[in-house]
Amino acid sequence: MDLDGAVVAVTGASRGIGAAVANAVAARGARLGLIARTGHDLDGVLGNLGVEGVAVTADIADRSATIDAVAEVEAALGPIDVLVANAGIGAYGPFVDMSYEELERLVSVNVLGTMYAVKAVLPGMVARRRGHVVTIGSIAGRIGSPFEAAYSATKFAGVGFTEALAVEVAPYGVAVSLVNPGVVATEFGNARGHPYDRDRPKPISAESVASAVVAAIEAGSAETYVPRWFRSAVVTRHLVPPLFRWGTARSFRADLKADSAKR
Repeated sequence: MDLDGAVVAVTGASRGIGAAVANAVAARGARLGLIARTGHDLDGVLGNLGVEGVAVTADIADRSATIDAVAEVEAALGPIDVLVANAGIGAYGPFVDMSYEELERLVSVNVLGTMYAVKAVLPGMVARRRGHVVTIGSIAGRIGSPFEAAYSATKFAGVGFTEALAVEVAPYGVAVSLVNPGVVATEFGNARGHPYDRDRPKPISAESVASAVVAAIEAGSAETYVPRWFRSAVVTRHLVPPLFRWGTARSFRADLKADSAKR
């Protein structure tokens, strides 16, 4: 799809990957509908872009609010050509310690929030026989990440949703892409309550993820890993599961020992 003049809606657009995606598609001439919970930050992102657009404050975990936000974007800019379903939250720590409230919030935002946004834009895309949906996944959605069990589960759900949806809507001219980043140098770690503190893999920039999103839209790519070498790790996980489990346990040995000692 040519982004010049296209209406692109981005959820979770107030910071991090979402803001970087907004900047990248604006540079291609897109008109922007930015959606996020934090209105002040959202207005700042849109104001700095200097392009035609609208900023809508909404919590994507709220079905009605998400539907209304999509309707507001389309009322201001016209039918949405591209949706980048980026909004998401994280959680770090042993699953046994997670509260039920935190678990429910994680699923509501990462799973239902993505589905609400896609469901809101999809009927129009199908009717027009044109459109593109991009879901922002995670390497944790292809490889279970210890101490992020619930987060990984939500991202695995996103993979299944995206893969199935792509086949369903292809006959209507609607493309679906999945972009799986690794660790990204944003405030995501702090927001989940545990800043990233490992030597490897090295964090990548939000801009590199945004570039992958633009490339996926323009080329119609089904799935992209950022960085690309993560694909080989996923292949290893499927072909040699015992080896991969051993390597994962070895990588998290210190965390596992620390958790065991405190109990």
